[in-house]
Amino acid sequence: MQPHPQPPFLSDLVTETTGAVAAIHVSPEGLVTGTSPGIARDEADKWAALMAALGSVSGRSVGIAGDLTSGGYPWGHSVVEDRYGQTLILVGAPDQSMLAVVGAKDADLGEIVGRMIELADQGLPAPVAV
Repeated sequence: MQPHPQPPFLSDLVTETTGAVAAIHVSPEGLVTGTSPGIARDEADKWAALMAALGSVSGRSVGIAGDLTSGGYPWGHSVVEDRYGQTLILVGAPDQSMLAVVGAKDADLGEIVGRMIELADQGLPAPVAV
């Protein structure tokens, strides 16, 4: 089975950002549109399902906590940390797509989130047919 497309913006995000291990972009429909190198197709599809679930929980949580959303984003960003200190960072884009990055234990979360938001604000590439 062929891997999902590996657009340069995801490869660059991982190679040029301190502590970023892997990245994935998912369309508003929850379909994988691209990954950084090294993510198998089956793994990427599992990420997409997880991202859809976390995006839904994050979006509903904001709605429950109050009207904190702005600028058309479904939600800003979420960070989940495992017991070993690795993180999963999700950022929602204005087009309703999602970008996720796995960060190493020593990752600079501010740098990663900043780069992710910058990418989302610039407009992530249109989904590719796979």
